[in-house]
Amino acid sequence: GAPLACLKASSATDDYQSFLAAVPGRVLADVYEKHGSRLLELNVRAFLGVRGATSVNAGIRRTIRDEPHRFLAYNNGIVATVDSIELDEAGIKSVRGLQIVNGAQTTASLFRARRQDKVPLDGIQVPVKIICVGSDHLDRMVGAISRSANSQNTVQPADFSANDPFHVAVENLANNVFLEDRIGRWFYERARGSYSAAEAKAATAAQKRRFKAETPKTRRFDKTDL
Repeated sequence: GAPLACLKASSATDDYQSFLAAVPGRVLADVYEKHGSRLLELNVRAFLGVRGATSVNAGIRRTIRDEPHRFLAYNNGIVATVDSIELDEAGIKSVRGLQIVNGAQTTASLFRARRQDKVPLDGIQVPVKIICVGSDHLDRMVGAISRSANSQNTVQPADFSANDPFHVAVENLANNVFLEDRIGRWFYERARGSYSAAEAKAATAAQKRRFKAETPKTRRFDKTDL
């Protein structure tokens, strides 16, 4: 609803611009609710869920629920790339091609806390580094950013190949080729955790039944299986 105040970080090269800001948690949750995993297409992982009391995501959930005013201090923040950015005197007015390349767990945790735990997210601020990258440098830089920034949850070697054209092509086939019954299809988990993320995105009982009928876990396979 208003420009996002930011600090421009100087760069000695002309292949990218970088900005530092604090984004309201509710805004990130709104964007994730609207676009879902499309926001994370250049990330090496989708949301990994809340597994165990000592997991990183369980810790993020506790901070959101119990100490929202300390979220900015505790959280490592997110790294996002954009294709273009529009600025005015007040800060960032708009961005195009937003992709969260590091911070899928933070973003999805905020959405989950609001929807499932009924936490309003008031007062939560998320540190963010926004990198505006020209299309000529996008693929190379995003891979390097992911390798450098992803350090909270363990990244498996296979995760880094998630955005290879081959795996994207297989995912597109899985999404668009149905079985002979014209109901079921295979689910290719190109980014680790994307099956659980897609399952959680089904909000209504009817959507959940459709998802399970169309892509049961028995027809899920990942890069390692392939």
